[in-house]
Amino acid sequence: MEIVSISERRKEKSQDEEQKKAMLEVLDFMRKGIEAGEIKEFVACSMDDDGQPQIHVAAQDIAGSIGMYEIGKQMLIQSEF
Repeated sequence: MEIVSISERRKEKSQDEEQKKAMLEVLDFMRKGIEAGEIKEFVACSMDDDGQPQIHVAAQDIAGSIGMYEIGKQMLIQSEF
């Protein structure tokens, strides 16, 4: 027998919506920083629905790209613990 709690599903949906809102706020903050010229390069890490990590890099040259990628790897390693 399976018991389904409507309130739990609502709670999970609300948490998902809050998480999406928080992620979009971070992206909007970064976008504003880029537009204002305050952010010149960045690295970001994300996780897709299948649990596959992704590293996103925007850098001005190949050396910067490699360095930012390495920072992204460290971010992912630290988030695993």
